Amino acid sequence: MELAGKDVDNVPERAGADISPNRKPITVVLIILGFLLCGMAGYFVGRSVNRPSSQEMNRGQNNTPLPSAVVQPSQPMTIVNTLGQTTYSYLENQNDIYIKTTIVLNNPIAEYPNSKLRTITRTFTQQADQTYEPTEVKEANVPSGSWIELIKEPIDNPTNAGSILVSDGLFSFKKVPNTSNFIFSIELMRSAGQAGGGSWALTKIERVLYLYNKNSSSEKLKKVQVFDKDNFRYSFPKIDEFSSDERYVSIKLFVCWGCGGHAPETYLLDTQTLKTKNLGRVSYFEWQTNGSYGYKDYIVIECLEPSPGECSQDPNTLPLKTGSI
Repeated sequence: MELAGKDVDNVPERAGADISPNRKPITVVLIILGFLLCGMAGYFVGRSVNRPSSQEMNRGQNNTPLPSAVVQPSQPMTIVNTLGQTTYSYLENQNDIYIKTTIVLNNPIAEYPNSKLRTITRTFTQQADQTYEPTEVKEANVPSGSWIELIKEPIDNPTNAGSILVSDGLFSFKKVPNTSNFIFSIELMRSAGQAGGGSWALTKIERVLYLYNKNSSSEKLKKVQVFDKDNFRYSFPKIDEFSSDERYVSIKLFVCWGCGGHAPETYLLDTQTLKTKNLGRVSYFEWQTNGSYGYKDYIVIECLEPSPGECSQDPNTLPLKTGSI
């Protein structure tokens, strides 16, 4: 047979196509070894790439982060109060001690009684003994100086009311004689109403008694007692008399303030230990020495004439009793 004019038997075969019978087993073995070597090389390279470092291995065993890691604890969401706050602060100069109340109303639904102001500031010195009321100081007479913050109370809206009336104030205040220390009570009074007017309903009313010890090496301001209707029927504390050694103080607890027609309870406080004692209603009280005191019972009798309140026995006819705190 001819192909393009040439003899088929004379056509050369492709180079390398001829494998002699003696070389075929050797070639097969070399090919298999090549595949094995490539597979082993890939295996060890893969282990080298994926092998964890000694630090990572230790971290897995100890379940602790690496030194460079920073672990941040989850923080609770902070709810920012937007209605405002009432702040109590004090100032001392050479002549006196002053307490300032500052009410800041940040939200239009909060208001102060009989005022359209958004910041209400009042300053007081200690109360007059005969009235139990802190003495308010006119703005022009307030001395200059650095005020020290004592208490900050947020104004909230627990009932989601349309309007909040804030009537907070300083309820009682008296200096400890011959010292820079003082005792005072604040009143927190909040009422809720409907937007646009209407009646008010109390949502919070309490008075809190505090002692400020300027010379204390630890906490200078100490909360003595919270007086509210749930814990005290007589819950309006007015600071009364200090003992001659200035360590003890008596406090009058009224069932209401400015209402009249009743006798208060007598509440005693040791300003060093904060120990308290309620004597109940007494017709007479006096401090003696070292925490001891004298008192006379309060005895209700039938009124001989019409009276706005109850009648009691004349203390001059009663014996003096004694006790100690």
